[in-house]
Amino acid sequence: MTADRWWWAQKAQQLKFTQLEAARKQAENWRTGLVGVTSLLGAVLIVKGRDNFTTLARPYPLLVLALFGLGVVALLLATLAAIRAASGAPGDEIMLNGEELRAWTEIEVIEVHRAIRVARVLTIMGICAVFAGAATAWFAPARTTPTPLVRIHTPAGQLCGRLLHLGDGVIRVGETGRYHLVPLTSTIHVETVETCP
Repeated sequence: MTADRWWWAQKAQQLKFTQLEAARKQAENWRTGLVGVTSLLGAVLIVKGRDNFTTLARPYPLLVLALFGLGVVALLLATLAAIRAASGAPGDEIMLNGEELRAWTEIEVIEVHRAIRVARVLTIMGICAVFAGAATAWFAPARTTPTPLVRIHTPAGQLCGRLLHLGDGVIRVGETGRYHLVPLTSTIHVETVETCP
């Protein structure tokens, strides 16, 4: 065996004993990155987010709430998975037997890598859900408020319909395609009503 091959064989032997520590270190880095991403998302949404999405047309307010809720839950679960990977499961037993320790270490390394994969997927899902919620809140159409029904009493009689326009010296009442113009110079009385006869 050459010196080069012997060195690599020794290195492989040493790595066998430090694989759990390496996996935990990777998990700690992932946890730190996840905290940074979550903090950045929170800061961006607080600074640039829409302050009131209840003014959106239906069903967008519920959709925004669902997406934000899904994002928060996914990021919370990702953080818990990263913490589990970095710190181990609560109640892990201390192995005093070499064979038990080796078997536990092999299983724990697999569990750490699985938890990191779960944290990665949940982080991506959480970020996508939060951004989808923010985009929906920013670009969804606003709820339209219906124009009030009014009854106008004029010297010529009564008119009833939707108030379409008030200004320029006239009141426009009716529907969009069919309406009446009432000049504001005449003596009129305007009242809102629930229904028109």
